[in-house]
Amino acid sequence: MEKELNFVETSKMSLKGFTLIEGFPDLGLAGTIGAKYLIDKLDFEEIGYVDSSAFMPITRINKGIPLHPVRIYANKKYKTAIIISEQLIQNDIARLMAIELINYVKKKEIKRVISTSGISIPDGKSVYAFASNEKSKKIIKDQGYELINTGITSGVTALLMLYLKDNNIEAFCLMGNAKNNADYYAAAEIVKAFCSFTKINIDVKPLLEEAKKIESVVTQHLKAVEENTETKIGSKGQLSMYT
Repeated sequence: MEKELNFVETSKMSLKGFTLIEGFPDLGLAGTIGAKYLIDKLDFEEIGYVDSSAFMPITRINKGIPLHPVRIYANKKYKTAIIISEQLIQNDIARLMAIELINYVKKKEIKRVISTSGISIPDGKSVYAFASNEKSKKIIKDQGYELINTGITSGVTALLMLYLKDNNIEAFCLMGNAKNNADYYAAAEIVKAFCSFTKINIDVKPLLEEAKKIESVVTQHLKAVEENTETKIGSKGQLSMYT
């Protein structure tokens, strides 16, 4: 049976010339946590969601109302949109998600895509990056971030960057150097990188303070959800995001 995946717009906001930040869960959750921090602190408006029969039957409840697991937000002031997921995008729909996301980028005339991922390099830099093309690689170098010259990436991020290689769209992936399952310190560094590329000005001190308070609690919660999911479904279906 063919998997289905649909981008649903609940608000017809123009995203022409916007930057799109992709915050799907990956190693350390730095991009996901960082994207959520921007959404919450800068009052991003929810403008749509992604619906798929392939998503696991788990959702988060916020303020008494269930949320779609993959949502799209935007902020006109900063000309920035964010797509964020509270489920791991499984391999059987990763290709479809990447293709449909690129179709959405083209349809909305988005000019730049900032993808996120995780990496683990002990005693390494806080953020690494790689680009979809030579033009985007130059932008990374101009911003002072270290390029990953050789390596392997996987999942939606890998396919998204690969497919964007053939399009005239600025695209690069920021990789947070994660030390644990929910690394808020890495997330703070990713937020700084977001700000560097988008000219958004936001204080990351509250994020670092929050890290100290809930880091251990979040890690235990994610582990419990992951174990529960593996027991019921037989795979790493998704992670339930921080509260």
